[in-house]
Amino acid sequence: MAESATGDTRTASLTFDRFDELFREELAKIPDQFREGVAQFILEEREHRHSKYMRGLYTLGHYMPRGHFGNPVVVLYFGSFVRAFPHHKIADLRLEIARTITHELLHHWENRSGIDLLGDEDRRQLAIWKEKTGYRDGSEATGKNYIEAALFIYLVFIFVAVLARWIMLLG
Repeated sequence: MAESATGDTRTASLTFDRFDELFREELAKIPDQFREGVAQFILEEREHRHSKYMRGLYTLGHYMPRGHFGNPVVVLYFGSFVRAFPHHKIADLRLEIARTITHELLHHWENRSGIDLLGDEDRRQLAIWKEKTGYRDGSEATGKNYIEAALFIYLVFIFVAVLARWIMLLG
């Protein structure tokens, strides 16, 4: 897939290999001293949802202080970027990749310092998202699941139709 001269290629048509190139290019822009102590930067092809019940909420990256072999690891999820930013131009996607890498590196440096201010902010943002979507802890839906609602209405109509038919046969 070739990018146009105007950079009009969108995330939805992006390949994993091209995303990997963008990821590596953005990672290379970060000075070594800020990447110090992170054993690996990994790109996974799959999407990562925060929770199977929180539809529409994708995790772009993770910092794992004790990742592979007990060493710190930063992971980015290609599938999550495609889902979260399907209409972004490549230039805008680069910015999101860079933001995610630096966000995960900030988790790394806070972890090394024994603080978790960014984790607190992440939890605050998640609480805001839950409030906006109507999600309640322990529920299986966000209140925005139109497929389940449509299925429920369809089943109600089927029940009413069967009940009406049964009443007609008895009457």
